[in-house]
Amino acid sequence: MQVSILVVSRTPELLNRFCASLNQASGLHSLEMELLCSWNGSDAEEALIKNTSRYDLHIAQRVPYHFSGNINGLAAKATGDVLLIANDDLVLDEGCVDAGLALLNSNPEIGLVGGLLRDQHDLISHAGINFDLRCSSYHLLDRLLNSSQLSDIPSAPVAAVTGALQWIARQDFLNHPFNTAYQVCGEDVELCMDVQQQLKKQVWLCAEASAVHEAETTRRQDESQAGNSEDQILLRARVKTFIDQASKKQLKILLMQQQRESMHLRNCMADQTGQLEIQETLNIERKERAEQEKVLLDLREERIRLKQQLELAGGHQ
Repeated sequence: MQVSILVVSRTPELLNRFCASLNQASGLHSLEMELLCSWNGSDAEEALIKNTSRYDLHIAQRVPYHFSGNINGLAAKATGDVLLIANDDLVLDEGCVDAGLALLNSNPEIGLVGGLLRDQHDLISHAGINFDLRCSSYHLLDRLLNSSQLSDIPSAPVAAVTGALQWIARQDFLNHPFNTAYQVCGEDVELCMDVQQQLKKQVWLCAEASAVHEAETTRRQDESQAGNSEDQILLRARVKTFIDQASKKQLKILLMQQQRESMHLRNCMADQTGQLEIQETLNIERKERAEQEKVLLDLREERIRLKQQLELAGGHQ
């Protein structure tokens, strides 16, 4: 078994759609990939699950929602050499699974791979994760580029990638599972730092492994799954430790990532400035055209008025 896909779900419509996208996302034989689900929905909703992919879907556990704990449980049951951790609200693009798998297997220095995600409005929602001055993590270029600009984003080492779509060797994950101290989010970013500092491997963004991600489609319906300060404090402390202990090579990756981000932001600003200049030019042209039309209208009215005066003068004679 090459790949075990691990997904947590309670929404049959999302899980069904995710399964349907697998057929175009991978060329692996049906016996080379399995899909393990941690189900936390109702029995009635579970009955609505319809797997239309060629890969076996197993409801491997039925436990309350806790993302890190649920995924850790699924990983222990998986048989694939590689784990693909995925959100159920993904729609995978053609070749997505194979691209991420190929990159992970291409170099022993690569320990974890993440996908390039866009939202339902065709805007890039995830192109890697960076850290700000407060050691808070954030998604690079979040909704600043559209899918037509995907070619501008390279496959390259990054500081971290989202757990919405990650490839990692099963043994590596079993040795360094998600930190279950996180209640809602943050375990995926910490795993990326563990891979770099404990496994001495790199984290890569794979630009060819793309998908549509309707972020927090399920989570936003549950107030208990909103971001919380405890997770933020825990993750900031881990990020600070990572940066303080980072090797020269890891710091270089951070620097290169920031340079790429700066370049994209400058290009975005230039594009916006250019668009504003174009819009301003169009506004000026519209204003001039309106003024010309007004002048022509005034001339037409003046000609009509003069004509009427001449007709009246002729009539009086």
